Amino acid sequence: MSFRPMAFSLILTCALTGISPVLAQTEPPPRENFNPFGVDNPVLQRARNWARQAAERANGGLSRYRAEASMFGPASQSPYVDNGDGTFTFRFLGGAPAEPPTIESIVTVNPDPSNPMIRIDYNGPIQSVAPPPQPLPEVPPPSNMGSF
Repeated sequence: MSFRPMAFSLILTCALTGISPVLAQTEPPPRENFNPFGVDNPVLQRARNWARQAAERANGGLSRYRAEASMFGPASQSPYVDNGDGTFTFRFLGGAPAEPPTIESIVTVNPDPSNPMIRIDYNGPIQSVAPPPQPLPEVPPPSNMGSF
């Protein structure tokens, strides 16, 4: 039995194991991507769920109404405004299941369990639609192209 292949394997393993820490990520993630709650902010998630459920109740239940997809995914990606006083306002569309949205809901929520509040600010026909993106104006070339 030859020890040469085994010695080579042992040396290679030690060398690669020594390199591994050098290749590890040494810098923390950028601050704007940092989320101390891990997956999602539980307070925002509670507020988002309460807002969606209020709209579902106001529009006849799940058999008659479904909110837009953003109200089901990660709460941080839902259409909300942090009002700065512990409340959140959500503006979202919904309508009959499997149909285009016809209802706009604006719901303000205080998700604090000691002082909960859910207020439907608006629930009716869609009031506004974001305007389509406009093309950027063309910039004319400079008229004085002097020599350098």
